[in-house]
Amino acid sequence: MKLKYIHKSAMLLVGMLSISAIPFSAHSAKSLLDPVVERHNEVIIQGNDILSVKKIIGDVGGLITHELSLINGLAVSVSDTELATLRLFEGVITIIKNEAVFTASALDNCKVYGSHVVEMSANKIRWNIYNAKDQKVNFNKMTFNWPAGLGNIRTLKINGLPVFVSVIADQNGELVLNAADIPATAFLDAYEDATVELAFTNNGTDSYMHNDFSMDVSFAENCDRELAKGYETQSIDGDSNTYYVNIIGADALHNMGITGKNVTVAVVDSGLWGAHKALNRNTSNRSRIKAAYDAINGTEVSPHKMTDENIHGTHVTSIIANSDRAVEHGQMTSHYQGVAPDANLVVVKAIHPDGHSTYADAIRGLQYIADNHEALNIRVVNLSFGAQPRSSYWQDPLNQAVMALWEKDIVVVTSVGNTGPSAMTVGVPANVPYVISVGGISDNNTLDTSDDKMLSFSSQGPTHDAFVKPDLVAPGGHMFSLGNSTMQTAIKFPQYLMAKDRYMMSGTSQSSGVVTGIVALMLQNNPNLSANDVKCRLLGSTSMAQSPDGTLAYSPFHQGSGSVNAIKAVESTLQACANNGMDIVADLSGEQHYTGAARQDADGNYYIQGFEFEVWEEGFIWNEGFIWNEGFIWNEAFMNTEG
Repeated sequence: MKLKYIHKSAMLLVGMLSISAIPFSAHSAKSLLDPVVERHNEVIIQGNDILSVKKIIGDVGGLITHELSLINGLAVSVSDTELATLRLFEGVITIIKNEAVFTASALDNCKVYGSHVVEMSANKIRWNIYNAKDQKVNFNKMTFNWPAGLGNIRTLKINGLPVFVSVIADQNGELVLNAADIPATAFLDAYEDATVELAFTNNGTDSYMHNDFSMDVSFAENCDRELAKGYETQSIDGDSNTYYVNIIGADALHNMGITGKNVTVAVVDSGLWGAHKALNRNTSNRSRIKAAYDAINGTEVSPHKMTDENIHGTHVTSIIANSDRAVEHGQMTSHYQGVAPDANLVVVKAIHPDGHSTYADAIRGLQYIADNHEALNIRVVNLSFGAQPRSSYWQDPLNQAVMALWEKDIVVVTSVGNTGPSAMTVGVPANVPYVISVGGISDNNTLDTSDDKMLSFSSQGPTHDAFVKPDLVAPGGHMFSLGNSTMQTAIKFPQYLMAKDRYMMSGTSQSSGVVTGIVALMLQNNPNLSANDVKCRLLGSTSMAQSPDGTLAYSPFHQGSGSVNAIKAVESTLQACANNGMDIVADLSGEQHYTGAARQDADGNYYIQGFEFEVWEEGFIWNEGFIWNEGFIWNEAFMNTEG
């Protein structure tokens, strides 16, 4: 049932929104678009149809760079004079700046880094540290723990310089060095790397696990680094297991033959390491890249020639579909490193090597998917990028393109963004109510989900249009995936390079990839599921994080419906519990728009209309048809009085 707003005591969230891209007539256009001072302006122009917009550009002048029929628009370069003239045409509905889009993987703000694995020999371990600052950093304190069976530390060297033996002679299993114990010459110069080397009195380091060692260093410049905690099954020299496959339950599905077979996943990102066998072939060693498209240049590419100069697209796609088997303790397992290792792939390059894109490039990539989804059987699209919202969801051209895909029954999975933890930080296109927007959690380096934590930077809802986002959360911290040392991100941050052509990244981009893989598993198991069915079953099979006293550990604005579970999602039989009360066709046509159930009280606290805090604390909402996922009719008159 569609409801109109009648509640007068709550402030609707969209009243806070600064609008820069809304439908306007020629008369109103001039007041909504600030004058642009540069000679050439990159803008997206929309009209009732693309042919009429083309004619207008032909009459006025300007260079057409992208044809975007999916949104009845063109991306054009125009002069100030041409832009001013375009504002006067009745056939022009919107003119907006061709905004920037960025990937949603997070890198640490502390510019002193430590490797996430240690090197080893018979009685030694070595830990590499990198200083990415433009100034020297000085060691202030160092703490080491190791298995007692290795005896004492025989020697300790920092940056090639020995620490005096008298300091460490009587240690057994633990060593703490304070500033006075560390030579003044032990420092890292600007952009310098160094190795901390420990030699033990006993041999046998290779008989221990990564998790058996800990190293922690602090610097006088208020920056701390510790050796990343390892999983209990992770060997000291690294192995080929991704762990998140186990955490979400996909390993059990692999053993049941559910691997994403015959489901095509499109990934719009920075490209792909197309030459890597685990990406270009499935578990049966059959070619599985169905198409490759360069949306930056607007050209199709031979799949085996597709490249990724950044690393992001390769990393995310590997999370989705890596077809290599997982290896633990040197033994090959029965499951795979990717969530859906048999999924077919369509690779769309829209992200530049430096990690940015534009609305025009991203929409052109979505245009390719829309034009070819039937021929290529594209069922799900992963969008691990975002931009800052500058309008309501339905007014944004990138969102309109995403909605057009959903209307074609293509499941769209997108990262919620890495600009949290403040409220109302959900980006475009994750603020689209129809799509599946994914937040990130860390598994705390264990396979036990009870100690999982939200990633501190995972963006929070509600959206400016009052929808609860993210929809759900998935693993996104310290994610092992494919990447190599020639890619720009790895060159800039080499400390995250792992063994066997793997790279470690964190972010909601990676979380989105996990969920996209699960969608492929769901669609293999039941190809008849609609996009709304998939969303319904995903959200209905999650588990919300709780504190020991039974209350929610995080609000729905942070964790959505909770952590994803691949087995429950595949086995779910839920129906009609997502996107209720909304008509996407009417939304796209402009006949009707919607807003969500989130509100803000007089004290600035966010809540969900119709439910008390203690009610949703107990998970009641999730047994009642996902009420906060429903949309209500947008009532502009109400907004003007309440906003």
